[in-house]
Amino acid sequence: MPPPENVRPMTVFAITTAIRLRLEEHFPGSWVAGEVSNFVRATSGHMYFTLKDSKAAIRCVMLRGFALRLKFDPKDGMDVIVRGGVSVYPQRGDYQLYVEELHPKGIGAAELALRELKEKLLAKGYFDPKRKRPLPRFPRRVGLIASPTGAAVRDMLEILTHRWPVADVVVRPSRVQGDGAAADVASAVKQLSWLHAKRLLHFDAIVIGRGGGSSEDLAAFNEECVADAIYESSVPVVSAVGHEVDVSVADLVADYRALTPSQAITALCPDRGEISDGLLELGDRLREAAERRVELGRQRVDKLADRPPFRRPLDRFREKAQRLDEASARLTRAIQLNVRRSGEKLTAVADQLEGLSPLNVLKRGYTLTRIDGSENLLRSAADVSHGDVIVTRVPDGEVRSIVTETKPT
Repeated sequence: MPPPENVRPMTVFAITTAIRLRLEEHFPGSWVAGEVSNFVRATSGHMYFTLKDSKAAIRCVMLRGFALRLKFDPKDGMDVIVRGGVSVYPQRGDYQLYVEELHPKGIGAAELALRELKEKLLAKGYFDPKRKRPLPRFPRRVGLIASPTGAAVRDMLEILTHRWPVADVVVRPSRVQGDGAAADVASAVKQLSWLHAKRLLHFDAIVIGRGGGSSEDLAAFNEECVADAIYESSVPVVSAVGHEVDVSVADLVADYRALTPSQAITALCPDRGEISDGLLELGDRLREAAERRVELGRQRVDKLADRPPFRRPLDRFREKAQRLDEASARLTRAIQLNVRRSGEKLTAVADQLEGLSPLNVLKRGYTLTRIDGSENLLRSAADVSHGDVIVTRVPDGEVRSIVTETKPT
């Protein structure tokens, strides 16, 4: 039903101002204890952070004048006690604490638990760079773990379709913040890893993605169950939780950390345009190299063709033939000379043998006498007896005689 005619509605500014005045009246300077998170120091010198405990959180602002009085640098996870007044920031309608004093109290319980978990996982080797696997060069199938209604999964699918449409994508919906998110993410990683290990569905990589948010929203990715699932995964895991400042446990255990889901897909999938351009460039380089090789070969052939043996091949043949004839003639002359000298030597030896031959001695009037039946020459009259038959050799035959008398001289 429409408002009554006599009602004058308040403006947004008016009601915001009324709330601000009421808050400033009731909380002019309160002491509040909590854990610092989302700490930012602006270039103006103002400090902005969130003060939280296990049940609630409140935005805090510390203006430059008060911030300059601090003797320490506040950090996320630090337990502090602050004093300030509560007011409203009209432009957003947010109530926040305007801090005038800030004192350290110690490390908050949540930050302490996170540090203890990191030390435990570090000791177990979860963060060891040597165990991290390289991302595939050309992925064929990618598993995406993300909220089905979030902007992260849409961005990842859009970039993947544009850069590398040949890859299959399997989206495993999962809560990424709130109660049960850690168990859901761990279960999703285990399911995709199991499908790959059993060879039911091959995966080249698994991407865990979520959009940006406060550091409190990262709680699911700082749970030990998520770290265990990533560490035990049979598939390389990319952590892309969309928070550039805070490094989660999932980031440290994953094989690759991306600052945003979009960067994860960019790092994982090559750009088909760049691949196409690279192939074209490679083809051009191969063609140029082949052309250079052919040209070098042609130049070598031309140089060889310009050499005398190739320009007048018969000249070299004739030269070799002539040299062969000359060598053959020299060999023939040497053989003939050697034969002649050997003949001359043989003739001289024959002449010597001829001069020593007994037949020649016989021709000069001498004879050779031996006892019949013996090969020994008769050299003395005492070697024969009366009645012995002796054989005398003369140049033209033999004379057989019987000894009738011997007379020594």
